[in-house]
Amino acid sequence: MDQKGTYIDGKVLCAGIAKAVSRSEEPLLCLLRQNQMTLVAVSGRRLVVSQETRLSRSVVGNIAFVIPPLVAQMLACETICSQTAVELVVHGQDVVVRLIDALGKYELRWKSDFATFQGPEAFAQMVKPPRTVVGVPHLRFSDAAHQAVAKLGYIHADQQIHPNKLAILIDLNLGRLLVDGEEIAATEHRRFYFDPRLVIRALEFLKAETLRVGITSLPGDARRGYLSLISRDGEWTVHCALLSIGKDTQRLYPLSPSRNR
Repeated sequence: MDQKGTYIDGKVLCAGIAKAVSRSEEPLLCLLRQNQMTLVAVSGRRLVVSQETRLSRSVVGNIAFVIPPLVAQMLACETICSQTAVELVVHGQDVVVRLIDALGKYELRWKSDFATFQGPEAFAQMVKPPRTVVGVPHLRFSDAAHQAVAKLGYIHADQQIHPNKLAILIDLNLGRLLVDGEEIAATEHRRFYFDPRLVIRALEFLKAETLRVGITSLPGDARRGYLSLISRDGEWTVHCALLSIGKDTQRLYPLSPSRNR
C-alpha cells in the first residue's frame, strides 16, 4: 500500500482537534484532500459534527485516518500548536506525526482503525452540506428551538404524552423556516422531526451570529432526512447534521451526562 504524507501547520492541526475533542469523546475521522482538511466527530447516535478549513499546502491524493481519543488529546497540546510545519505520514493503518523543536525530534505513532469510528446510519450522506440553505440569525433560531422545547414540556404535562412521542418539527417548505414542538405524526414530504436535546446541543456548538440552515431527504426515503446547521468559527466551517426521527424511529436514545451523548 502506498505511503502518503504531507505537512500541516501545527497551529491549524492543534486548534482543529481541540475544537473536535470539545464536542466528542469518540474517535475522530480526519480527511485530507487537495487543500482542505476535514475533522469529523460523532456526538450520539444521530448527530455528526464536521469542521473544514483550507490548508496552506495542497495534499497529493486523498488521505483518511482515524484519531483515537487519547491521541487526539496529545495532538491538541501546545507543543503541536507551536510548530509551523508538522509532518504527517500515513501508510496503511500506520499513522505517524513528526515534529521538531529546540530539544530534538519527536514522533507520535498509532494505528488507524476505521472500525472504531461508529457513525450513525446515513453517515455518508450526513457529512455532505445541503445544496440549498437559508440564512437565519443564530439568536432567532435558538429562541425558536427553546420555545419549542418549552412547548413540549407543556404538552407532556397537560396531555400526558410520553416524551418519546414528542419532538421538534423543522420545516423549510418553500424556503420558509418553521420550528415548533409537536407530537410525532406521520410526516409529509420535507417535514421532519428531530430530537430536541440534539437540536439544543448542536446550537451550543455553533458560535456565529448567522446560521445556514438546510434539510436534505435521505435517498430512497423522502420521509427521512437530516437537518444541517452551518456556521463559521474563525478559519473553520462547522457543519452539524442531525438525523430525523419518525413514528417508526421515535425512540429517543438516552443521553448520558458526558458531552458526546
